[in-house]
Amino acid sequence: MAYDNKISKEIIFPERGLIYDRNGRVLAENIVVYTLELNRNKVDIDNFKKLTGIEYSQDKAINEISREEAIEIKSLNLDGVEIREVSRRSYPYKEIMAHILGYVGMATSEDMKLDKTLDYNEKLGKNGVEAYYNDLLKGIKGEIYVERNALSKIVDEYSSSRVDAVNGNNLILTIDIDFQKKLYSKIKEYSEKYRTKGGAGIIQDVNTGEILAMVSYPSYDNNLFVDGISSKEYTKLIEDSRSPLLNRAIAAQLPPGSTFKIIVGAAGLETGSITPSTEFYSSGVIKLSGGMSFQEYARKSYGSLNIKEALMVSSNIFFCRTMLRMKIEKFIAYADKFGVGKYTGIDIFGEAKGRMPSPENKIWLAENGATWLEPIWYPEGDSCNSAIGQGITLTTPIQLVNITSSIANGGTVYRPRLLLKYVHNGREIIMENEIKEKNFIKDTNLNIIREGMRASVIGGRGISTSLRHLPVSVAAKTGTAEFGKKDKYGYDQTHAWVVGFFPYEKPKYSFVILLEGGGSSSRASFLIRDFIRSIY
Repeated sequence: MAYDNKISKEIIFPERGLIYDRNGRVLAENIVVYTLELNRNKVDIDNFKKLTGIEYSQDKAINEISREEAIEIKSLNLDGVEIREVSRRSYPYKEIMAHILGYVGMATSEDMKLDKTLDYNEKLGKNGVEAYYNDLLKGIKGEIYVERNALSKIVDEYSSSRVDAVNGNNLILTIDIDFQKKLYSKIKEYSEKYRTKGGAGIIQDVNTGEILAMVSYPSYDNNLFVDGISSKEYTKLIEDSRSPLLNRAIAAQLPPGSTFKIIVGAAGLETGSITPSTEFYSSGVIKLSGGMSFQEYARKSYGSLNIKEALMVSSNIFFCRTMLRMKIEKFIAYADKFGVGKYTGIDIFGEAKGRMPSPENKIWLAENGATWLEPIWYPEGDSCNSAIGQGITLTTPIQLVNITSSIANGGTVYRPRLLLKYVHNGREIIMENEIKEKNFIKDTNLNIIREGMRASVIGGRGISTSLRHLPVSVAAKTGTAEFGKKDKYGYDQTHAWVVGFFPYEKPKYSFVILLEGGGSSSRASFLIRDFIRSIY
């Protein structure tokens, strides 16, 4: 029997760092669970069930039992039965925070090939903040030499050789869980009401880049992944046509529609292509070269408009004329600084970069599978489509909210972030704001855009009047973005967008709302109206 005893070095896994919201509420924690393991050579499963009343499944990787059951089984002192106390990651807010937090999972053979420091049975972040900040959260492993008998039970521990594990760092996120819960509730409500494919929304601090809330709907319960998701549950998720695993807030690449006009207007003013007093006449429809018609929504005629008025009524013709006078090449230089077609660098994996409306991109697409496009850039038609956020233009919600923040704060483009600070050895390490662009557009020009966005809410012909009677002053720009093929009646499908900021007089928060396939942009406006009411 002594000959069969074996001394080996065993890993002591540290406790993973906890994750909190900005106000100290727990978003990811470690809970103790009890697991049961039976040695089939020593235990008859049927007899075990008769004795304890507990079902034991050989198909499950982990058989979990209650604390009371663990105490009862231990008292029986059965040979071949092992009870273990295991620390498990738990996410109390489930679907509400899943796309931000991600989840942890067991290291796979592929993981261990990429990272030689990983051990068998070690867990690591697989997605979201858990993956991006895994090195901060994971802690440092310890070790101890133990002697086990032939039945793998520990008969001795060599404490003199013990090296204690060091627990991981606690993270404090920029998220306000109250904002997050309320925004998730509203996006879920409106998505279900209008039977959209999905929705997304983000609230950002315009003066720091911090994300207060970031929602993608539909979502999933990230607790399902912690101990290994069942094939049935996983198949259900990946076969869902609404793509619940997709983080729409950072990865949905869609035409932005008329929200794009705030960028076009800012660039037009900065290049001198237009001034605050420049007027273009809106007759409802104009003819471009080659006979192509370009029109206002529903062919409405607005008469002479300056830029603030054009933003108020969301005139297609005004911004078409602005783009034609500015030229697409000049516009691209400013759109690039705003971050169009580029990663924002948010501290989470899976971000998409959208697409800049440029001649090069259109030609490349046409020559690489986009058979519906011609490999030529039409200086008027393509430029005017781009001016209203259509054509080949694609943006993500995180890009649009970041752009809106830069307009609200006077021209500083921050890198958006989810980590506020972390605690290392009892000391708080505060993350610094990272500026990506600054002073590339004068604040006097951006102020004209802000005034136009405010006019959209309070102006006599404003199209965002649902945001008028709120406890705080709001500036906004809506977008109804066409996509896909026309239906049998000749109508386009549309995404519903709205971007904006508040309070208008001293901007603090910016927002973006997307209802994918949600119809009119007014629905997105109603959604953010309800959210703002709820937080005040």
